[in-house]
Amino acid sequence: MLDVMRSNARSSLITLIFAAIIVTFIFSFGRGSSGFKGGAPETWAAKVNGDLVTATDFTQAYSNRFRQQSSARNGQYTTDQAKADNLKKTVLDAMVDQELISQEAPRLGLAVSDKEVADAIEKNPQFLQNGKFDFEYYKRLVENGYGMSVNRFEAAWRRDMLRGKVVQAAIAGAQTSDDEIKAQYIAEHESASIYYVRFTPFMFRDKAEATDAEADAYLKAHGDELQKRYDEEKQARWTQPQAAKVRIITVNLKPGASADEEKAARAKIDSAYAEVKSGKDFAQVAKSSSEDTVTNAAGGDLGYIGKGQSAYGKTIEEEASKLKKGDVSEVFKDRVGFHILKAEEVREAHVQSFDEVKKQMAMDAVKGDKSKELAKKKGEETLAQLRAGKNLSDLFPPKKTPPGQFDFASFTSPQSAETDPFHPTGGFIPGVGVAPHLSAAVFALTTPGALPPAPIEEPESIYVFKLKTRERADPSKLTEAERGQLRERLVAQKQSELYMSWIDDLRKKAKIVENNAVLSYDAAAQQSFNPDD
Repeated sequence: MLDVMRSNARSSLITLIFAAIIVTFIFSFGRGSSGFKGGAPETWAAKVNGDLVTATDFTQAYSNRFRQQSSARNGQYTTDQAKADNLKKTVLDAMVDQELISQEAPRLGLAVSDKEVADAIEKNPQFLQNGKFDFEYYKRLVENGYGMSVNRFEAAWRRDMLRGKVVQAAIAGAQTSDDEIKAQYIAEHESASIYYVRFTPFMFRDKAEATDAEADAYLKAHGDELQKRYDEEKQARWTQPQAAKVRIITVNLKPGASADEEKAARAKIDSAYAEVKSGKDFAQVAKSSSEDTVTNAAGGDLGYIGKGQSAYGKTIEEEASKLKKGDVSEVFKDRVGFHILKAEEVREAHVQSFDEVKKQMAMDAVKGDKSKELAKKKGEETLAQLRAGKNLSDLFPPKKTPPGQFDFASFTSPQSAETDPFHPTGGFIPGVGVAPHLSAAVFALTTPGALPPAPIEEPESIYVFKLKTRERADPSKLTEAERGQLRERLVAQKQSELYMSWIDDLRKKAKIVENNAVLSYDAAAQQSFNPDD
């Protein structure tokens, strides 16, 4: 390892930074590395302030990273997966960062002496024989193992050491105070748990109404805003894929069901299928036979289903896409159970213009605002009921869903819940997710049973809670050993933040041009190197 890295072995940041730039040795000492270049011009992968990241270097780096990913997945890694992971772009970004770091050395007046290089190599365990540096062994290993001359190897080693010095200079200002250490100790030793209920505008969408006059007024006042939103959502929302308006009959099958249970479920869906095929109205069969509690009362109506456009899963979307108007599917199975679909309408793909949808967008915006107000009002009413002595579990009984089954009702109606103990660090709450405002409100209270002064607003959610448990931290119990560990972690965190901010600033100031051809995953781009082989 680099001497500069070894001298900072206690800092996890150095490890993380050099992992983030994809372990510079992988790039510098490979057969396609800068240290192994000949004199002929090369195709470039990126230009960084005029300096080249060569295609050969990039191919070698990508090859190494691909093999690392494959090894980590027991050899089960393909080019399609690399494409999904955006692996080529990740590798090239890291190489650009390396070049930016190298370019900072002259500006900072940094260099690596011959003695520093020699000392680092002579102390490296891979070049020691019987605990001592052996030049002949070192020379053979470099020439045969790395495939380059000693001079080129040491030039590459010097370059990596120089990058290490530049990174250290960039993060040298990271410090932490005793107050910050104390605050971190408190954050990690404070805990709380809560009873809570969540209200969302979606839960009140059916109660929010908007008139044509209100929509017209909103459109007049917010036309530019709606146009901008349309442009942002055009592909995702207003480009309608082919879709079928379908009804469904479902017979549930719990995870891990026995063969007899599966046989009974199949018999029930087959019976419903026979009724449909005999001419009985599909909606009536759905009402009497479907076990989907969300849709059976509506005759199994799912609305329009398009690929990637529903909450019902890939299997149902695929089956719906096969149907023409009036078609009934065969019985099929997914993770929920057995199903039958009927297509009542089929809608062809269509891109709706702004003029077509602007009134609907305005109407939705008005309804959305009213839904938010209804959610807030419900939160205030609930908090008043809790202050009057009511229990959340009585007001909004929790519903237990069998493991592996999705409870859509949790999105349509409020249900009370409770959390395990959690800490204030990061604002994460079990069962809720990252909710900084809710977390702050919880830790502002000190007594179990306490209520917040008002409902808590997070993006798209309103929370009402009651403090279940509350544990306080005692800073007097902070030992010197813990203080040292906290200081090291906080400094490492600040170093990481400094590094990321510094690299981001370098990128913003730099002129970076990427060769899109080397980032392609098509067949032509894979001719020179195919990591699947």
